[in-house]
Amino acid sequence: MDNSSSNINKITSLENLIDMKFNKYSGVGDAKVWLLQTMNQFRQCGLRRMEQFQSIPFLLIDEAYFWYIRHIALIGNFESFSKLFLQQYLSTSSLEQNIIPAEMDTPSTDISSFSSTSHLQHTIADEIIKKPTFSRGSKDDVHEWLEKLEQRFQMAKWNDEQKLQYISIHLQEDAYRWWTQTSTTIKTWSAFTEVVKKAFGSTKVQELAFEQLKWYKQTISQSITQYYDKIIELCKKVDPIMPDSLKLKYLMAGIKESLKLYVALQDPKTTDTFLSIARKVEDTLTLTSTNNEVQPNNININAATFQYPSAQPNISQKSINQIRHDTHQYSQPQPHHQNHQHNTQNWNQRKIRNHDPARYPQYAQRSNNCYNCGTPGHYARDCTRTHFGLRK
Repeated sequence: MDNSSSNINKITSLENLIDMKFNKYSGVGDAKVWLLQTMNQFRQCGLRRMEQFQSIPFLLIDEAYFWYIRHIALIGNFESFSKLFLQQYLSTSSLEQNIIPAEMDTPSTDISSFSSTSHLQHTIADEIIKKPTFSRGSKDDVHEWLEKLEQRFQMAKWNDEQKLQYISIHLQEDAYRWWTQTSTTIKTWSAFTEVVKKAFGSTKVQELAFEQLKWYKQTISQSITQYYDKIIELCKKVDPIMPDSLKLKYLMAGIKESLKLYVALQDPKTTDTFLSIARKVEDTLTLTSTNNEVQPNNININAATFQYPSAQPNISQKSINQIRHDTHQYSQPQPHHQNHQHNTQNWNQRKIRNHDPARYPQYAQRSNNCYNCGTPGHYARDCTRTHFGLRK
């Protein structure tokens, strides 16, 4: 009974404290501002995590309280409440602040554009609220977590003051407890990032990154942009405020030998200049390599074209052999006029030797002319003229 009475007294005291010191939320108004004020009031009153969680139903009234009752099964701590609460009321408060007076004659296109912008802002804000959260047991290193968080803050265009205001939403368990204890001494976003790295950063991670940085070399298949990103990432892990000149030395030390000379001749003074020069050199060498690969193909094509006519002499030789065969056939002795044919045969053989188609290829095309008189239309065996222009 004593424990029960003690708990009741604590709850009653908490409720009285909320009534006196806190502003309650009904679902109307700027949800972000109200939540921030509430968290600051928790710190001033010295309320711990469990007491903050127990105070939720006392902080909400009207429509906001009914919303809390509908989602109570999803709310296991104050962080989950904050996420669901902002998802529900962040867009409402934004629209109320930017509401267009009904008296104004606003074109429908402007209203559509306004709605699209508000929806986009709401979506981005939801992403920022949902993740990434951090605790000591988080799978992400504190440096990686901060980098992801910065990317989302930039998308939402939050300034450093807004980042610091809502950072507690992204802290869980021991990280949140650490924040409640140190938040009063942290006045700027840069101070927070420095302190949280010291509190949760692993010295082993830093040592490993330094060892990688000392020996890291650009691989054959790695582009200059990929190599640059990797070196810069390692530099940030080793020292978030490493000077640009030292980063440049690490970049030059590990670059491919095929690129190093060309880049060194340009003498880059900053990491950005290094990347610009190295990319141009890489593109030029890639283009040159591609052109060299194309040249042998052209040579092979030309060689094949040049060799194509080589088949023609074989055809001509076949024709010549056929002509010789035909000529020999025509010069065979006939049974009639033996003496005359014998003389004709000797004459024809001398004519053939003197007019060998192999020696005079153009004559092979006139093989239907008479070898005796040169007149077309008959052969030497049928010629009626003598060798001296006289008729037989």
